Amino acid sequence: MDKIKLLEEKISQVIDKLKSLKDENSSLNSELTELKETLASNKEEISTMNQELDGVDKLNKEIDKLNSERETVKTQIEGLIGELDSVEL
Repeated sequence: MDKIKLLEEKISQVIDKLKSLKDENSSLNSELTELKETLASNKEEISTMNQELDGVDKLNKEIDKLNSERETVKTQIEGLIGELDSVEL
């Protein structure tokens, strides 16, 4: 009889452990789902930021181009002013 009682206790312990593992597995699966959603959201955010960064790069190139053109115009105007100064009126 004691052996049957001991076996029942062991089976009960195994069942309790299985229930505990099942609950833990369910909890971990929920956490995994949340993490996957967060990852997907972060990927979208990174993609948006990369697009914005591309736009910033284009704007910086345009600024550099305009600054270069400004320097060219400035040099030309200085040359014209120099020519005007050299003409005695």
